[in-house]
Amino acid sequence: MSLILVTGGTGFLGSHLVNRLLEQGEEVRVLGNSHGKSYSRKGSSPELCLGDIRDGEFVDETVKGVDYVIHTVSNFRKAGSDKEQAYDINVTGTENILNSCAKHNVKRLVHCSTIGVHGDVKEIPATEKTPYNPCDLYQETKLIAEKKVWEFYKNNKLPISVIRPISMFGPGDKRMLKLFSMIKKGKFLKIGPCTAFFQPAYIDDVIDGFMLCLNHEKAVGESFIMGGEEYVPLEELFTIIASELDVKPPKIRIPLGPVLLLASICEKVCAPLGIAPPLHKRRVSFFQNNRAFSVQKAKNILGYDSKVSLQSGVKKTIQWYRDKGWL
Repeated sequence: MSLILVTGGTGFLGSHLVNRLLEQGEEVRVLGNSHGKSYSRKGSSPELCLGDIRDGEFVDETVKGVDYVIHTVSNFRKAGSDKEQAYDINVTGTENILNSCAKHNVKRLVHCSTIGVHGDVKEIPATEKTPYNPCDLYQETKLIAEKKVWEFYKNNKLPISVIRPISMFGPGDKRMLKLFSMIKKGKFLKIGPCTAFFQPAYIDDVIDGFMLCLNHEKAVGESFIMGGEEYVPLEELFTIIASELDVKPPKIRIPLGPVLLLASICEKVCAPLGIAPPLHKRRVSFFQNNRAFSVQKAKNILGYDSKVSLQSGVKKTIQWYRDKGWL
Protein backbone atom coordinates (compact mmCIF):
# COMPACT_ATOMS: atom_id res chain seq x y z
CA MET A 1 0.00 0.00 0.00
CA SER A 2 1.29 3.45 -0.95
CA LEU A 3 0.65 6.86 0.58
CA ILE A 4 -0.54 9.19 -2.17
CA LEU A 5 -0.96 12.94 -1.81
CA VAL A 6 -3.67 14.63 -3.87
CA THR A 7 -3.35 18.40 -3.88
CA GLY A 8 -6.70 20.04 -4.50
CA GLY A 9 -8.30 16.84 -3.23
CA THR A 10 -11.39 18.68 -2.01
CA GLY A 11 -12.27 19.93 -5.52
CA PHE A 12 -14.20 18.31 -8.35
CA LEU A 13 -11.31 16.48 -10.02
CA GLY A 14 -9.43 15.92 -6.77
CA SER A 15 -12.34 14.35 -4.90
CA HIS A 16 -12.91 11.87 -7.72
CA LEU A 17 -9.21 10.98 -7.65
CA VAL A 18 -9.35 10.48 -3.89
CA ASN A 19 -12.38 8.20 -4.14
CA ARG A 20 -10.75 6.09 -6.86
CA LEU A 21 -7.54 5.71 -4.85
CA LEU A 22 -9.45 4.75 -1.73
CA GLU A 23 -11.40 2.17 -3.74
CA GLN A 24 -8.06 0.69 -4.83
CA GLY A 25 -6.96 0.36 -1.20
CA GLU A 26 -4.42 3.17 -1.18
CA GLU A 27 -3.70 5.47 1.72
CA VAL A 28 -4.52 9.02 0.71
CA ARG A 29 -3.48 12.40 2.04
CA VAL A 30 -5.30 15.49 0.81
CA LEU A 31 -3.91 19.01 0.57
CA GLY A 32 -6.75 21.51 0.40
CA ASN A 33 -7.73 24.96 1.61
CA SER A 34 -11.21 23.99 2.80
CA HIS A 35 -13.17 20.88 3.72
CA GLY A 36 -14.86 20.98 0.29
CA LYS A 37 -16.16 17.73 -1.12
CA SER A 38 -17.17 14.70 0.90
CA TYR A 39 -15.85 11.31 -0.12
CA SER A 40 -18.22 8.56 -1.15
CA ARG A 41 -16.02 5.62 -0.19
CA LYS A 42 -17.54 4.00 2.92
CA GLY A 43 -15.24 2.72 5.64
CA SER A 44 -12.16 4.75 4.72
CA SER A 45 -11.29 8.40 4.44
CA PRO A 46 -8.23 10.44 3.53
CA GLU A 47 -5.93 12.33 5.87
CA LEU A 48 -6.91 15.98 5.38
CA CYS A 49 -4.23 18.70 5.54
CA LEU A 50 -5.77 22.16 5.30
CA GLY A 51 -3.51 25.01 4.25
CA ASP A 52 -2.25 27.18 1.42
CA ILE A 53 -0.34 25.81 -1.58
CA ARG A 54 1.60 29.10 -1.58
CA ASP A 55 3.03 28.35 1.87
CA GLY A 56 6.27 26.50 1.18
CA GLU A 57 6.70 25.22 4.75
CA PHE A 58 3.16 23.86 4.84
CA VAL A 59 3.61 22.16 1.46
CA ASP A 60 6.92 20.65 2.56
CA GLU A 61 5.42 19.20 5.72
CA THR A 62 2.47 17.83 3.76
CA VAL A 63 4.64 16.13 1.14
CA LYS A 64 6.93 14.58 3.74
CA GLY A 65 6.44 10.83 3.94
CA VAL A 66 4.32 10.34 0.82
CA ASP A 67 5.20 7.98 -2.02
CA TYR A 68 3.34 9.66 -4.90
CA VAL A 69 1.89 13.11 -5.54
CA ILE A 70 -0.96 14.12 -7.85
CA HIS A 71 -0.98 17.91 -8.15
CA THR A 72 -4.34 19.36 -9.17
CA VAL A 73 -4.49 22.66 -7.22
CA SER A 74 -5.14 25.66 -9.46
CA ASN A 75 -6.63 29.13 -9.37
CA PHE A 76 -9.44 28.07 -11.63
CA ARG A 77 -10.69 30.72 -14.02
CA LYS A 78 -11.59 33.54 -11.74
CA ALA A 79 -12.47 36.61 -13.72
CA GLY A 80 -10.79 39.91 -14.20
CA SER A 81 -8.71 41.03 -11.26
CA ASP A 82 -6.67 38.16 -9.82
CA LYS A 83 -3.42 38.23 -11.82
CA GLU A 84 -1.11 38.08 -8.79
CA GLN A 85 -3.16 35.40 -7.07
CA ALA A 86 -3.37 33.29 -10.23
CA TYR A 87 0.43 33.38 -10.62
CA ASP A 88 1.04 32.64 -6.94
CA ILE A 89 -1.26 29.61 -6.88
CA ASN A 90 -0.64 28.15 -10.33
CA VAL A 91 3.09 28.86 -10.61
CA THR A 92 4.54 29.40 -7.12
CA GLY A 93 2.33 26.65 -5.73
CA THR A 94 3.64 24.26 -8.38
CA GLU A 95 7.24 25.24 -7.61
CA ASN A 96 6.60 24.47 -3.93
CA ILE A 97 5.33 21.02 -4.86
CA LEU A 98 8.28 20.34 -7.17
CA ASN A 99 10.86 21.34 -4.55
CA SER A 100 9.23 19.29 -1.82
CA CYS A 101 8.84 16.22 -4.05
CA ALA A 102 12.56 16.31 -4.87
CA LYS A 103 13.54 16.93 -1.24
CA HIS A 104 11.52 13.98 0.04
CA ASN A 105 12.34 11.57 -2.82
CA VAL A 106 8.79 11.17 -4.07
CA LYS A 107 8.56 8.23 -6.46
CA ARG A 108 6.41 10.05 -9.02
CA LEU A 109 4.64 13.36 -9.53
CA VAL A 110 1.60 13.56 -11.80
CA HIS A 111 1.02 17.22 -12.64
CA CYS A 112 -2.38 18.40 -13.84
CA SER A 113 -2.03 21.02 -16.56
CA THR A 114 -4.86 21.94 -18.96
CA ILE A 115 -5.77 21.71 -22.63
CA GLY A 116 -6.05 25.47 -22.26
CA VAL A 117 -2.32 25.77 -22.87
CA HIS A 118 -3.29 25.16 -26.53
CA GLY A 119 -6.05 27.78 -26.37
CA ASP A 120 -8.17 28.18 -29.49
CA VAL A 121 -6.77 25.32 -31.54
CA LYS A 122 -6.25 25.76 -35.27
CA GLU A 123 -5.69 22.09 -36.13
CA ILE A 124 -8.52 19.62 -35.64
CA PRO A 125 -7.93 17.54 -33.63
CA ALA A 126 -5.08 19.09 -31.66
CA THR A 127 -2.35 16.93 -30.12
CA GLU A 128 0.28 17.29 -27.43
CA LYS A 129 2.56 18.81 -30.10
CA THR A 130 0.07 21.50 -31.14
CA PRO A 131 1.63 24.96 -30.55
CA TYR A 132 0.86 26.70 -27.30
CA ASN A 133 -1.77 29.41 -27.62
CA PRO A 134 -3.09 30.45 -24.18
CA CYS A 135 -6.01 32.85 -24.40
CA ASP A 136 -6.59 34.02 -20.81
CA LEU A 137 -4.93 34.50 -17.44
CA TYR A 138 -5.69 31.00 -16.22
CA GLN A 139 -4.27 29.38 -19.35
CA GLU A 140 -1.22 31.64 -19.35
CA THR A 141 -0.28 30.87 -15.75
CA LYS A 142 -0.95 27.15 -16.21
CA LEU A 143 1.41 27.18 -19.19
CA ILE A 144 4.11 28.93 -17.15
CA ALA A 145 3.64 26.27 -14.46
CA GLU A 146 3.89 23.41 -16.95
CA LYS A 147 7.09 24.87 -18.38
CA LYS A 148 8.48 25.05 -14.84
CA VAL A 149 7.60 21.36 -14.42
CA TRP A 150 9.50 20.35 -17.55
CA GLU A 151 12.49 22.49 -16.60
CA PHE A 152 12.55 20.83 -13.19
CA TYR A 153 12.29 17.39 -14.75
CA LYS A 154 15.23 18.12 -17.02
CA ASN A 155 17.43 19.45 -14.22
CA ASN A 156 16.45 17.20 -11.33
CA LYS A 157 15.26 13.92 -12.89
CA LEU A 158 12.23 13.77 -10.63
CA PRO A 159 9.88 11.20 -12.23
CA ILE A 160 7.08 13.36 -13.65
CA SER A 161 4.08 12.93 -15.93
CA VAL A 162 1.86 15.77 -17.13
CA ILE A 163 -1.84 15.43 -17.91
CA ARG A 164 -3.81 18.00 -19.89
CA PRO A 165 -7.43 17.05 -19.14
CA ILE A 166 -10.11 17.79 -21.70
CA SER A 167 -13.00 19.92 -20.34
CA MET A 168 -14.38 17.81 -17.51
CA PHE A 169 -17.97 17.28 -16.42
CA GLY A 170 -20.00 14.74 -14.47
CA PRO A 171 -21.30 14.16 -10.92
CA GLY A 172 -19.82 16.73 -8.57
CA ASP A 173 -19.38 19.42 -11.22
CA LYS A 174 -21.50 22.57 -11.09
CA ARG A 175 -19.82 24.48 -13.94
CA MET A 176 -22.05 22.90 -16.58
CA LEU A 177 -25.17 23.16 -14.42
CA LYS A 178 -26.08 26.65 -15.66
CA LEU A 179 -25.93 25.48 -19.28
CA PHE A 180 -28.14 22.44 -18.57
CA SER A 181 -30.57 24.46 -16.46
CA MET A 182 -31.02 27.27 -18.97
CA ILE A 183 -31.57 24.82 -21.82
CA LYS A 184 -34.19 23.03 -19.74
CA LYS A 185 -35.98 26.31 -18.98
CA GLY A 186 -35.81 27.46 -22.62
CA LYS A 187 -33.77 30.51 -21.61
CA PHE A 188 -30.43 29.66 -23.18
CA LEU A 189 -29.18 32.21 -25.73
CA LYS A 190 -26.83 31.11 -28.47
CA ILE A 191 -24.09 33.63 -29.21
CA GLY A 192 -22.73 33.68 -32.73
CA PRO A 193 -22.88 30.74 -35.16
CA CYS A 194 -21.99 28.08 -32.52
CA THR A 195 -19.86 26.18 -35.02
CA ALA A 196 -16.82 25.99 -32.73
CA PHE A 197 -15.98 22.49 -31.56
CA PHE A 198 -16.37 21.47 -27.92
CA GLN A 199 -15.20 18.21 -26.36
CA PRO A 200 -16.64 17.39 -22.94
CA ALA A 201 -14.77 14.71 -21.00
CA TYR A 202 -16.70 12.60 -18.51
CA ILE A 203 -14.85 12.63 -15.19
CA ASP A 204 -14.42 8.84 -14.95
CA ASP A 205 -12.46 8.77 -18.21
CA VAL A 206 -10.13 11.50 -16.97
CA ILE A 207 -9.55 9.65 -13.69
CA ASP A 208 -8.60 6.53 -15.68
CA GLY A 209 -5.89 8.61 -17.34
CA PHE A 210 -4.49 9.78 -14.02
CA MET A 211 -4.35 6.22 -12.73
CA LEU A 212 -2.37 5.14 -15.79
CA CYS A 213 0.13 7.97 -15.40
CA LEU A 214 0.55 7.17 -11.73
CA ASN A 215 1.55 3.57 -12.42
CA HIS A 216 2.80 3.16 -15.99
CA GLU A 217 6.58 3.26 -16.44
CA LYS A 218 6.28 4.75 -19.93
CA ALA A 219 4.33 7.74 -18.60
CA VAL A 220 7.41 9.33 -17.05
CA GLY A 221 8.71 12.33 -18.96
CA GLU A 222 5.58 12.56 -21.12
CA SER A 223 2.55 14.81 -21.43
CA PHE A 224 -0.85 13.36 -22.29
CA ILE A 225 -4.19 14.77 -23.33
CA MET A 226 -6.86 12.77 -21.48
CA GLY A 227 -10.62 12.55 -21.90
CA GLY A 228 -13.31 11.34 -24.24
CA GLU A 229 -12.78 11.25 -27.98
CA GLU A 230 -16.00 12.92 -29.18
CA TYR A 231 -15.88 16.56 -30.17
CA VAL A 232 -18.95 18.22 -31.67
CA PRO A 233 -19.98 21.72 -32.78
CA LEU A 234 -21.61 23.64 -29.95
CA GLU A 235 -24.90 23.59 -31.83
CA GLU A 236 -24.88 19.79 -31.68
CA LEU A 237 -23.91 19.76 -28.02
CA PHE A 238 -26.90 21.94 -27.15
CA THR A 239 -29.15 19.60 -29.13
CA ILE A 240 -27.82 16.52 -27.29
CA ILE A 241 -28.39 18.14 -23.91
CA ALA A 242 -31.92 19.25 -24.90
CA SER A 243 -32.74 15.76 -26.14
CA GLU A 244 -31.65 14.14 -22.86
CA LEU A 245 -33.68 16.76 -20.96
CA ASP A 246 -36.65 16.06 -23.24
CA VAL A 247 -37.03 19.72 -24.23
CA LYS A 248 -36.68 21.63 -27.49
CA PRO A 249 -33.17 22.76 -28.49
CA PRO A 250 -32.42 26.46 -27.92
CA LYS A 251 -33.43 28.67 -30.86
CA ILE A 252 -32.64 32.29 -29.99
CA ARG A 253 -29.32 33.48 -31.37
CA ILE A 254 -27.63 36.84 -30.81
CA PRO A 255 -24.64 38.31 -32.70
CA LEU A 256 -21.17 37.74 -31.27
CA GLY A 257 -19.80 41.26 -31.84
CA PRO A 258 -22.04 43.25 -29.46
CA VAL A 259 -21.60 40.65 -26.71
CA LEU A 260 -17.81 40.84 -26.98
CA LEU A 261 -17.96 44.63 -26.79
CA LEU A 262 -20.16 44.49 -23.69
CA ALA A 263 -17.82 41.92 -22.08
CA SER A 264 -14.84 44.19 -22.71
CA ILE A 265 -16.61 47.15 -21.13
CA CYS A 266 -17.56 45.06 -18.08
CA GLU A 267 -13.95 44.00 -17.58
CA LYS A 268 -12.61 47.56 -17.83
CA VAL A 269 -15.16 48.85 -15.33
CA CYS A 270 -14.95 45.99 -12.81
CA ALA A 271 -11.24 45.08 -12.80
CA PRO A 272 -9.95 48.33 -11.19
CA LEU A 273 -12.55 47.90 -8.46
CA GLY A 274 -11.54 44.31 -7.73
CA ILE A 275 -14.99 43.10 -8.72
CA ALA A 276 -15.60 39.95 -10.77
CA PRO A 277 -17.34 41.20 -13.93
CA PRO A 278 -20.77 39.64 -14.58
CA LEU A 279 -19.74 39.22 -18.23
CA HIS A 280 -16.18 38.85 -19.48
CA LYS A 281 -14.37 37.87 -22.66
CA ARG A 282 -13.28 34.51 -21.31
CA ARG A 283 -16.91 33.54 -20.78
CA VAL A 284 -17.77 34.58 -24.33
CA SER A 285 -14.80 32.56 -25.61
CA PHE A 286 -16.89 29.45 -24.91
CA PHE A 287 -18.78 30.33 -28.11
CA GLN A 288 -15.64 31.21 -30.09
CA ASN A 289 -12.77 28.86 -29.38
CA ASN A 290 -12.27 25.44 -30.92
CA ARG A 291 -11.60 22.69 -28.38
CA ALA A 292 -11.08 19.44 -30.23
CA PHE A 293 -8.32 17.06 -29.18
CA SER A 294 -6.81 13.66 -29.88
CA VAL A 295 -6.05 11.14 -27.12
CA GLN A 296 -4.15 8.90 -29.53
CA LYS A 297 -0.80 9.35 -27.76
CA ALA A 298 -2.25 8.07 -24.49
CA LYS A 299 -3.82 5.16 -26.33
CA ASN A 300 -0.57 4.25 -28.09
CA ILE A 301 1.77 4.55 -25.11
CA LEU A 302 -0.42 3.74 -22.11
CA GLY A 303 -3.23 1.67 -23.59
CA TYR A 304 -5.70 4.37 -22.57
CA ASP A 305 -9.33 3.87 -23.58
CA SER A 306 -12.18 6.27 -22.86
CA LYS A 307 -15.34 4.36 -21.97
CA VAL A 308 -18.15 6.92 -21.55
CA SER A 309 -19.77 8.32 -24.68
CA LEU A 310 -20.74 11.98 -24.86
CA GLN A 311 -24.45 11.15 -24.80
CA SER A 312 -24.07 8.72 -21.91
CA GLY A 313 -22.02 11.26 -19.96
CA VAL A 314 -24.68 13.92 -20.49
CA LYS A 315 -27.36 11.47 -19.32
CA LYS A 316 -25.39 10.54 -16.18
CA THR A 317 -24.74 14.18 -15.36
CA ILE A 318 -28.39 15.14 -15.80
CA GLN A 319 -29.42 12.31 -13.47
CA TRP A 320 -26.96 13.54 -10.83
CA TYR A 321 -28.29 17.10 -11.11
CA ARG A 322 -31.83 15.76 -10.74
CA ASP A 323 -30.88 13.68 -7.73
CA LYS A 324 -29.58 16.88 -6.14
CA GLY A 325 -32.81 18.69 -6.98
CA TRP A 326 -31.04 21.15 -9.27
CA LEU A 327 -32.83 20.25 -12.51
